[in-house]
Amino acid sequence: MKGASLFTSSVAAACTLSWSANAFNAFSPLLKKSPTVSNVESKMPMFEYLKFDKNPKFDVLAKTEEYVSSQKIGAMSEDWYASDYVLRGPVIGPIGRKDLAGSQKGLGLMDAFPDVEIDTFGYNIDPENPYRCFYFQRWRATMTKDMDVYGSIYPSNGGEMETPVSTFCAVWNPDGKIVYEQVGAVVDRLEGNTQGKAAVFGLLHTAGVKLSAAPGDKVFSLIQRVGHWVGGQGRSWTKEEDIPEWWVSPSRGADATEQW
Repeated sequence: MKGASLFTSSVAAACTLSWSANAFNAFSPLLKKSPTVSNVESKMPMFEYLKFDKNPKFDVLAKTEEYVSSQKIGAMSEDWYASDYVLRGPVIGPIGRKDLAGSQKGLGLMDAFPDVEIDTFGYNIDPENPYRCFYFQRWRATMTKDMDVYGSIYPSNGGEMETPVSTFCAVWNPDGKIVYEQVGAVVDRLEGNTQGKAAVFGLLHTAGVKLSAAPGDKVFSLIQRVGHWVGGQGRSWTKEEDIPEWWVSPSRGADATEQW
């Protein structure tokens, strides 16, 4: 009972703070302004590794803008990526380029949504890692054709999709290649009309593939593991023997985030 009372009191206090701008402003002196380049060591070893020498010899922000622009054009050259590249999303990854291309090919998304418009904005360099560039995206599209998902046909429904804004980041190595991408982390799940799903998952939702997928979802995680073991319909993450050594996170797909 004592623990429950403490929890209730904590929630009430949190709500009170969130409702009161004055209460929030009382903490403003405690908030530190981020320096141009910080020497703070990351608690998670993987993110410390990805800082490399902290001294890129190229314009990381401009290079990221160029990379994102090439995605819009559809010219996805493999020259952008390092051999030890990894992509991670809220419930996808760690996944390499070969498995990622195979998974996307079987979804038929671009055929079903030929008018996809991606609004990208807010490019910003991580003050703790000059090789890491963040940006935001909002996707809009209309389902005008049937979608073929590994042989299962989802008829065109004319649905107009608007996703919530989501965050992305690209981490470059000293050779100017992308070694890590984080994709599709939703900023405000109440925005848009996809029940809080962003990017590819927003397209799937609009087409009628209603996936209740979230980090820590044990049911979805189990479904992913069965699919990973069976194979044949793309992968949610790359085989263990093909995951680069620098990737030390044990979390796979929709697994809960580990504590460091």
